[in-house]
Amino acid sequence: MEEFAVHQHIPADQPGTRLVAIAGSMTIQHGAEIKAALLEAMDSAETLQLDLAEVTEIDLIGLQFICSAHRSAIAGNKRFSVMKTGNEVIAAAAHGAGFDRHSGCIQDTEHTCIWAGGGQ
Repeated sequence: MEEFAVHQHIPADQPGTRLVAIAGSMTIQHGAEIKAALLEAMDSAETLQLDLAEVTEIDLIGLQFICSAHRSAIAGNKRFSVMKTGNEVIAAAAHGAGFDRHSGCIQDTEHTCIWAGGGQ
């Protein structure tokens, strides 16, 4: 089993940003920890960057956390981006769950939905 970790930090050159990096399994097993980290980051910064480069497994709960964080950012007039850096685990899970989109949800007026090509 891959080791799970979730880390947060403020990039030195971006004081209003909180970077949340998740490594290992982004699944229901770690849902409480992931949710707590995302809520804390959202409450403490104007910009949330989610780094998923080291995610080795993701289930529907993990995909829903990404959507929920994005929608929360929109509702709070904050910026949100996801750094997947070519992580095929994320792409395969999103495709398998039917998350591929041509456009984002109705709240996504800035066209930043990662499932529709937004984000990083």
